[in-house]
Amino acid sequence: MTSAGIAHALGVPLRINSVTIKNRIILGPMAVLRPTEDGRVSDQSIAFLERRARGGVGLVIVGGTVASERGWNESPFSPNIRFDKDEFVPDLARLVDAVHAAGAKVFAQIFPSFGRMGVPRDGARLVAASPKPVVLGAQGLPDHVYVPGGRTTPVPDEATIDDIAEIQAHTVAAARRARAAGFDGVEIGAHMCYFYSSFLSPLANQRTDQYGGSAENRARALRDAVAATRAAVGPHFPIGIRVSVNDHMPGGQGPEGFAEVVAHIAPAGLDFVSLSEANYESMGVNVPSTSGTMLAHGEPQTFRAALGDIPLFLSSTPHPQQAADAIAAGHADASMLARQLLADPDYAIKVLGGRQSEIVWCDHANSCLRRLMTNVPVACHKNREMGREDPRAARASALQNAFVWAAGNAVLMKIADTTARMLPAKQTH
Repeated sequence: MTSAGIAHALGVPLRINSVTIKNRIILGPMAVLRPTEDGRVSDQSIAFLERRARGGVGLVIVGGTVASERGWNESPFSPNIRFDKDEFVPDLARLVDAVHAAGAKVFAQIFPSFGRMGVPRDGARLVAASPKPVVLGAQGLPDHVYVPGGRTTPVPDEATIDDIAEIQAHTVAAARRARAAGFDGVEIGAHMCYFYSSFLSPLANQRTDQYGGSAENRARALRDAVAATRAAVGPHFPIGIRVSVNDHMPGGQGPEGFAEVVAHIAPAGLDFVSLSEANYESMGVNVPSTSGTMLAHGEPQTFRAALGDIPLFLSSTPHPQQAADAIAAGHADASMLARQLLADPDYAIKVLGGRQSEIVWCDHANSCLRRLMTNVPVACHKNREMGREDPRAARASALQNAFVWAAGNAVLMKIADTTARMLPAKQTH
C-alpha cells in the first residue's frame, strides 16, 4: 500500500453511535497524566492530552482514572483522575474543552475497581470474581522490565452479589459524570486483571453461581453494567468496553472464548470494543516490542467474525501499513496507540500527511513502563517534551531517574532477583 493509500485508510472518518471521529488513529488510555494529589485534572494532564490532539489523533481516551472511592483507595499507582464525585466534574470539563479545541473527540475510561491487582490499604477488602491472586509476569515480562524475586498479589475475596451491584452503581454514576463534563463517550475497563476482567475467563473465574461457568454467565456482570450504563446515559451516547482478547497462559482462554463472552455483552448496548492483548500474568505479550502481534495471533479477525460490524479498536500496531491493511481488510476499524504517541505526539499528522520517514519511533526500551510501575513521573527518552508539556509540571528527581535506569539494567536486576529470592517469603492475604 502506498503512503497515499495508508493515509486514506487511516484518514477516513469513523462513526461511533452519534459521534464522528475525524480519522482512525486513537490515543489509548495511559496512566501518565499526573493529576493533582487529590485526583483532580492538572494543567499537565490537559497539556499532555491537548498536545496529542494537536498532533492529529481523531480520538483521545483518558486513562489513569477511577470511578469509585474503592478504586481510589486500592489503586496500585497514584494519583488518578477521579470520576467518583460531582465536585470533580468542572475540572473534567476543562480537560474536555481543551481537547475539543485542539480538534479531537474525547472518551473517558470508566474504572471502578482494580480487582486482582488492587492494593488492600487500611484493612479494605479486595474483591474479584474468585479468590485468585495474580502471579505478575508468570509467562514473561516486557523487554527491560524486571520484578526482582517475582510478585504475587494479595488474594482477593470472592465478590458478593452486593459487591457486584455496588461496583455497577459506581460505574453508572461515573458515566453520568463523564457525560455531564462533556465527554463524547465512555469506555468501561474490563481488561488485564482488573475487576470486570476477572469474570470473563475461566482462568480467573471459578464461580459456580450465575456469574460463573458458561460464557453467558461469565459475561453477566459486565453485560449488566453496560445495560445499566446505557439506561442512564441514553441511546446516543457512545459506550464501549476494553477487554483482553487472549490470556496467553496455560489453561487460559483464547480469542474464540473471549469473543464468545463479548458477543453476549454486545446486545446490552455496546458501540465499540477496544482490544487489549494478554494480562499482567503474560505481560511480555501485552507490551510487545514488535508491531502487529495481535494481527499475527488472529485475534481481531476472531472478534470480527463473532461481533459483526461493531467497531473494533486495534492495539499494538504502530506500523502504519499494518494498521491500514487491517482496516482495509475489515479486521479492525481504528488503530489505538500508547507508547508510540509518547515518543512522537505528531505521529498522526505525519502518517496522514505521507511523512512516515519523519516519525520518531518508540524503541521499546520501556523506561516509561518502569516509571509507571514505580510511581515515578513518566517521561520518554525519545521525546524530551513528554511529561513536560506544561512547563510547570514536576519532574523526576536525579535520584528517581537513577533508580529507573537501574531498574532496567539486566545485570543489576539479576543480582536484585537473586537477593530477593534468598529472603523469606512474605505472607499475603
